[in-house]
Amino acid sequence: MSEVLKNIEPQEVFHFFEEICNIPHGSKNLEKISAFLVSFAKERNLEVICDDELNVIIKAPGSKGYEDKETIILQGHMDMVAVKEDDCDIDMTKDGLRVKTDGEYVWADGTSLGGDDGIAVAYILALLDSKDIPHPPLEVIITTNEEIGMLGASELDLSSLKGKKMINIDNEKEGEFITSCAGGATFISELTVKRENISGVECRIEVAGLKGGHSGEMIIHGRGNADIICARTMLEALDVAELNIKDFNGGSADNAIPFASMATIVVPESDVAKVKESVAKTYSNVRDELDIKDPNVSITFTEVGKTSTDCIDKENTEKFLKMIIAMPNGVLAMSAAVEGLVETSVNIGIVRTSADKAETVQSLRSSVESSKALLVKKLEAVAEAFGAKTYIEGIYPGWKYRVDSQLRDHMVAVYKDLYGKEPVLHAIHAGLECGVISSKIEDLDCISMGPDMTDIHSTKERLSIKSAKSVWEYLKAVLA
Repeated sequence: MSEVLKNIEPQEVFHFFEEICNIPHGSKNLEKISAFLVSFAKERNLEVICDDELNVIIKAPGSKGYEDKETIILQGHMDMVAVKEDDCDIDMTKDGLRVKTDGEYVWADGTSLGGDDGIAVAYILALLDSKDIPHPPLEVIITTNEEIGMLGASELDLSSLKGKKMINIDNEKEGEFITSCAGGATFISELTVKRENISGVECRIEVAGLKGGHSGEMIIHGRGNADIICARTMLEALDVAELNIKDFNGGSADNAIPFASMATIVVPESDVAKVKESVAKTYSNVRDELDIKDPNVSITFTEVGKTSTDCIDKENTEKFLKMIIAMPNGVLAMSAAVEGLVETSVNIGIVRTSADKAETVQSLRSSVESSKALLVKKLEAVAEAFGAKTYIEGIYPGWKYRVDSQLRDHMVAVYKDLYGKEPVLHAIHAGLECGVISSKIEDLDCISMGPDMTDIHSTKERLSIKSAKSVWEYLKAVLA
């Protein structure tokens, strides 16, 4: 087992964080991490519940002198967005992460780190493992498949819980407390395609170098979407030449802006030069358009060789590309109530093809339920116009701001006492499980916090060590 972080403070937190990183825990691959959490609780004689969705609930009595205090719920999720660089040889379904540190930040070599939300789980385990940290009775909720639509939280049975105050540790900016969030859903468009044998030159179009990032937090920055750029590149080439898609795959999660995408196409030998020239022209235009927002974009065209192989037929190739381009994407509306807050957005996070299907998977969000419903209708209208079937998964509610909050008042007071300044209270466009859990626990008072992290859901993800330590000290002070 890797022990790269053994000397990083707070050691009790980073010990468990590294243990988590050594266990594969991408969404829908959570059997091992869930079992690890259950074993952790049983080894410490703590009450533990694991449901059919692999969600884990752990209950711990208050420490000495705190036994009769009000129960506090601590909450995070066990899954991560598992993305990697194209040349990374890690199998994220089987292998642990290659954790790295320079003493200032923690990251994973070639992959995302999963600080979202591994650091929350590490904080919680360090608390439950401690013999001397004062705390009230704790009810811990660690959910599954948060990153693909809060699927675990949606199935939770919380009827056995007593707590009415919850600290969600799923925020990426120290000193900012989230008090409300948008609702959302995952939208899938599935086009049934025909394939036929096509002879010609097999070529590869690859889009890379984009920043990517969380589609809730980063959508406002207008970063390039690799799937859309790749589709655009092929569609513009179709204006001057023939081509058929053999396969087209990009992105790894609906709520991550795809930073890379690749398509394999078959082109008549006489049209290869035209396609190459068209790709170069598209690249020049895209580079100019993203000059400030995403300057490292690249589009490469590679001739693989002559072939005769199954490809999506001409009609469906064109239909699929046009559907992708026609889909709304990015920021659709800004909030009139909160300056600088995105109100409604959508992100094409995944494009994929198989033997008989071509699909897009999108994450849609809105803090206004009626706007979310209208966006669903718009996406359905576009998909159905191209003959695609549509499916909606992982619908989750927004989290409404609570005017009177004892928990918020307490946490603000502790923050001011420790740091001599007010924390920032704000709403976010990203989704949080606070909304789902609030719908299951009547009159739940909750707030979301966490340490500084950058570029989550991407291979550039970084967790600040200094901030992780600061938030740990603050969390202990809040519980005390």
